[in-house]
Amino acid sequence: MKTTPFWWEDAAPQHAERVIDRDHCGVLVVGAGYTGLSAAITLAEAGVDAFVIDAQRVGEGASSRNGGQIGNTPKFDLATAKRRFGDKRGAEVIEDYRQSMPFMLARAKSLGEDVDLNLNGSVIGAHCRADLADMRAARAALPLDAQAKLEILEEHEVPRAIKTDTYRGAVIKNGQGSLHPAKYVRALANRARALGVRIFTGCRYLGAQRVPAGFQVQVTGEQGPVVLRADQVLIAVNGYAGPEQPWLRKRAIPVQSYIIATQSLPLAQMEELLPMNRAASDSKRVLCYYRRSPDGTRMLFGGRARFRTTSEARSAIGLRGYMEQIFPSLKGVEITHSWLGNVCFASDFTSHVGRMPDGLHYASCYNGSGVSMATYMGHRVAELMLAREGADRGVVNAPFPKVPFYNGKPWFLPAVGGLYRLQDKLARWRDGA
Repeated sequence: MKTTPFWWEDAAPQHAERVIDRDHCGVLVVGAGYTGLSAAITLAEAGVDAFVIDAQRVGEGASSRNGGQIGNTPKFDLATAKRRFGDKRGAEVIEDYRQSMPFMLARAKSLGEDVDLNLNGSVIGAHCRADLADMRAARAALPLDAQAKLEILEEHEVPRAIKTDTYRGAVIKNGQGSLHPAKYVRALANRARALGVRIFTGCRYLGAQRVPAGFQVQVTGEQGPVVLRADQVLIAVNGYAGPEQPWLRKRAIPVQSYIIATQSLPLAQMEELLPMNRAASDSKRVLCYYRRSPDGTRMLFGGRARFRTTSEARSAIGLRGYMEQIFPSLKGVEITHSWLGNVCFASDFTSHVGRMPDGLHYASCYNGSGVSMATYMGHRVAELMLAREGADRGVVNAPFPKVPFYNGKPWFLPAVGGLYRLQDKLARWRDGA
């Protein structure tokens, strides 16, 4: 069993330039994932001289490790958004989520590379009858055109979308789907380079100091310590913020997510398990998400196997158990890959874009919807940096709450995980099962 992502078989992360040969740029972007590269593309299209640096290879973090599922559904409704942010800003926040996937799809199609885009839809299994009722209510609250994109399945209808008797119902979301995450981040990098963006890898950000002409930034890498001058700086590291970003580390909560890939299986078997090749997940608090590989023959199955740091081997055992519970016919199949990476949450489950007190810009916290939201938030923070009219709306400059007694190490996750598992068990107990 390999402990590197399945995606790297076709698109392994590569190093970019290793030596910084200039001492000034217009914008320095820290992080060569979806957020940073998308921001750099928007900036370069506007004529800005942009550098992107990353301590690892291009896209080696979450951007080439995630499940590749794409969607744009927030974890809260319009009423909650208005209560948190006010009527106007709350409605704009929901609109940001609505715009994220169309923007991401347009950007992906503009790259001119095959990223294995699949828009056959997604399906969410209802863990309990209360969750199914919530799905019905959420659909009913939408405008009619949005309701038409959703289909509610009763319990006996679930096998039309997922061949399992695990769920109490489901919702099918048409127009969503999946892609190859590592091919996508590679294509973003290629587009950025074509626009003149310089990308440097193996180059670690150490901090920035405000100076009259912008920022003096310290980095280190293959060539040793380097001091750069930048007019503006964007921190786009999401769930990989280090101690040199203390303001973000009091707000952004990294959570390890784990994924396994099975051996290649008969296409007919996979067609039976996930008809229509939809991306799938469920409504549990300790959720599972799964899909078929781009060639349709493997099950890629992810979730929160543990709420403590663990190894790829141990997480594979937990994920296998969840997978076999949903799909008993996969009992005993070979697991060829097991890997992990960080997703990033905010305590209000909202994505956040803005400017820190020290003047650095940031985009962070995609709460499990990183493919579409990171792409769009990279664009939105670039709009803010370009001072475009109307950029200050929605998630941009919305209040970003601190987490009490937290400084970047999520000590509370084991307790939260235990509570979530208990809530999942109680939800099924209330169903009488």
